[in-house]
Amino acid sequence: MVRNNSSSDSSNSKNPTKTAISLEKEINQLIARTVTLKKEGKFEDALECAKDGTKNERLLRKFRKAHSLSGGPELMYSSWFNLATAYEVNDMPDDAIKTYTYLATQRGNSFAGRLRINIGNVYYRKKQYPSAIRMYKMALDQMRKDEQSTVHRTRRNIGNAYFRMGQIRDAVKYFEEAMETVPDFQTGLNLLVCHLALGDIDKAKTHFITIVSIPSDEDAFSFKDEIPVDGSNVLHGEKDGLPSRSKQSTHFLQTAARLIAPMVDSNDWAAGYDWVCNVLGDHHDELSAQLKLEQTTQRLHHKDFDVTIKALKTLQKKGKEVKAASATNLSFVSFLEGNNEHASEYAHDALALDRYNAKALVNNANCLFVNGDFTAAKDSYLEAIDIQADCCQAIYNLGLANAQLGLAEEAIQAFKKVHEIIPNDPQVLFQIADIYELQGRSHDALKWFNVLSARVQSDPAILARLGRLYADAKEDSQCLHYQLESFRHYPTDLDVISWIGTWFVQQEMYERCYFFQQASLIQPKEIKWGFMAASAHKRCGAHDAAFREYERLLDQSRDPKQRIECRSTILINNFVAQY
Repeated sequence: MVRNNSSSDSSNSKNPTKTAISLEKEINQLIARTVTLKKEGKFEDALECAKDGTKNERLLRKFRKAHSLSGGPELMYSSWFNLATAYEVNDMPDDAIKTYTYLATQRGNSFAGRLRINIGNVYYRKKQYPSAIRMYKMALDQMRKDEQSTVHRTRRNIGNAYFRMGQIRDAVKYFEEAMETVPDFQTGLNLLVCHLALGDIDKAKTHFITIVSIPSDEDAFSFKDEIPVDGSNVLHGEKDGLPSRSKQSTHFLQTAARLIAPMVDSNDWAAGYDWVCNVLGDHHDELSAQLKLEQTTQRLHHKDFDVTIKALKTLQKKGKEVKAASATNLSFVSFLEGNNEHASEYAHDALALDRYNAKALVNNANCLFVNGDFTAAKDSYLEAIDIQADCCQAIYNLGLANAQLGLAEEAIQAFKKVHEIIPNDPQVLFQIADIYELQGRSHDALKWFNVLSARVQSDPAILARLGRLYADAKEDSQCLHYQLESFRHYPTDLDVISWIGTWFVQQEMYERCYFFQQASLIQPKEIKWGFMAASAHKRCGAHDAAFREYERLLDQSRDPKQRIECRSTILINNFVAQY
């Protein structure tokens, strides 16, 4: 905090050196306190602390000048730099830029270039890319020749800024210069993205070979505020016991491989994966195996099952992780083919390699489900959910298993959990609505079927069920609306046609008898539709039309019983005809 006048100040004024040392100590304590507060997330308190530090630093400079005391600029640089970073974390970019600029313009500041980089980073986050580029270029002019890593990162950031502006060729220039300085996977990935964006596949292939040749332990240089053009975030520190730079290298190389594989040959997507795997070769055998595994997934989408199975069996000779994944996929393919025995065997093989493989547990549970062992299937689904809480397949299938076991509330709970993860999925909405209807909870069923119909607006079966639910609720207008909508989308559903026709008859709107005529066209051998149409004609006074309909029925009928019925109906209705 800013020092106030006191009796101790008066005594210390007799010894200016001690007073200066005391002030220096207090400023250092404030800087350290600011850092601690930022780590704790108390950014506003950190800013106030940093401001107090710069106020005391001004007092120290005045005090030294007044007493002709010497002192280096290091404390000044530290306190003001501390204030600038405090402005940054408090989302005050303009104040941060102003403070950094004040420091960078100090005469004799050997860190001016690095401060320009910080200013550029602030502009970058503000998406003011031209200003960021200007700062980065000024920083390059102030760099020493031995600062290769910093030059490398600055050029990469310039490339990133140009990419964000859509000036891809300018971005390529700076990425290439960065790769010439210190080649690394992140810059290599960014350059590959640029070549692909420009449609230059040949250069992209050549550059991918260059990326693969970079040593895997190469440090992936990065700024704190830098954003790679591929949109991935830079990691810092260590995670899961592995150095972050090793994980970064693998991530960038894997992303590059995934990007270029489908683009190598526009006529044969599989050839692209083969080319990438060959380039990766023995130096990146594990990554090559993962790409081959992804290739088999693509083959599944193309329904190339035989080649997929052959490739997956080949991958079972690879490492443990790839072997477990291939066994899981083989289980899934076998299940799709209806071979539950093989599907179960492969699922058990995958679980033997990795007991915490949620997908393998789901595959095993699916086999149990199909075999009718719903209780065991439920246990396996629950185990998969314990391992992966957001495994939608396990949660959805758990709902189906609960429904089969008659546990309606538990089934609804499972489906609602899936609904929270993937909102408005039609299958999930249908299951919830269907169970509510089976339970006789019409109000809840109506609610969920309405949500479903908003999601799938032209499904005639859903519209018909809504119509029936509204009929049960005695809401005739809504019921008729949904039944008519169902008929409009699917005019051959006899249940819907019969309901609509009967409703119009009950309302004595006999002129709408064409619904029965539509049913007669769908089932020409079913005589009841003709009788209903003729009856509607008669009731609305169209006796000639009714007579012609009866005549048609009589001529059409080949069954003696039906012919007798037709004659009896005509006689009962007092029609005179010559037979």
